[in-house]
Amino acid sequence: MIIIFLLLMLLSIYSYLIYPFLLRYVRTIFSKPWLQNAVEPSVSMVVCAYNEEAVIREKLNNALSLDYPKDLFEIIVCSDGSTDRTNQIVSSILDHRITSHAFERRSGKTACLNRAVPQAKGEILLFTDANSILPADVLRNIVRNFSDPEVGLVTGWTKYRGADGQEAPTGSYARYEKALKIGESAVDSCVGADGAIFAVRKHLYRPLRDDDINDFVIPLDVIRQHYRVVLDPDVFCFEEGVESAEDEYSRQVRITTRTLWAIRRNAELLNPLRYGYFALFMFSHKLMRFFTPVFLMALCLVNFVVLGKHKIFKLYFLGFNIIMLIAGIGYILKPKNRLINTAIMLLVSFSAQFKGLIRMVQGISDTTWTPRK
Repeated sequence: MIIIFLLLMLLSIYSYLIYPFLLRYVRTIFSKPWLQNAVEPSVSMVVCAYNEEAVIREKLNNALSLDYPKDLFEIIVCSDGSTDRTNQIVSSILDHRITSHAFERRSGKTACLNRAVPQAKGEILLFTDANSILPADVLRNIVRNFSDPEVGLVTGWTKYRGADGQEAPTGSYARYEKALKIGESAVDSCVGADGAIFAVRKHLYRPLRDDDINDFVIPLDVIRQHYRVVLDPDVFCFEEGVESAEDEYSRQVRITTRTLWAIRRNAELLNPLRYGYFALFMFSHKLMRFFTPVFLMALCLVNFVVLGKHKIFKLYFLGFNIIMLIAGIGYILKPKNRLINTAIMLLVSFSAQFKGLIRMVQGISDTTWTPRK
């Protein structure tokens, strides 16, 4: 039982603690930089919208102001059965670069992408959300990465703004995720893209299932075609505010469910003989992380059995319960403390991942999404 306890301990911390150190070691030895030169391919920005009347005008005005040749840039707006004024607002902005597709029946974001991509004229497809605001130089920062013929997809990352419009500090978890993807990109390909801002060569896009999570499956399709997926730290967007713990929980449940389905359908990418380091990255970054709650629950059960064997087991039992108590109290009182917020984040993440895993086992999948208001 003690051996099982130690094994479960290692499995529980592998994705969050051991893997980052392993990745740093691999990056030091096997780093593979990619080219970044000034180029100007044609770009099609694709925005899927569902009831986005509050933000769509700002989004389109922001897109039209980006620093890029007008004859090489177009904006495609796909309205996924919107029932508010989204369609009217889009139609009222008169600019030849904007094309609008308003679908009456809601079918989900991924289905919208499948409809929009064949209409796109650009060599590069840029996917971004209706509530994501882009810096003026973002297009040039994105396309420079495509000067490397091995790069098939470029992702960015998200910064957040407060209600006053000022940039909010980046959370510890977001910094952690960004660092992992930068490390993975330096060696081979990073695992997944940021759905708020990523770009892909159009000829690499493959039609998706309606219940596919596009910012994870599109990168997988690119890697399957033997192109690289990289994160450029200079590519980012702004979104407003930070979700409540309740919203974050619901979002992570949905993401976990859809990502696990994607891993199940693309299990061949876990074969290191065919996909090299990326197979290790996907196994460590995604699959092991989603099973961490299972390892933790098993660890707690074994810990209870061996509790009287040694004081180290009592210390673990005490420490784990203190963290959960802090997270529970913090969830209720919502104090502004980084340590408490980290504990809350872990509790929310583990709970959501476990529920997402159960939903996938039950055969549940998600197709539509509701934007955060």
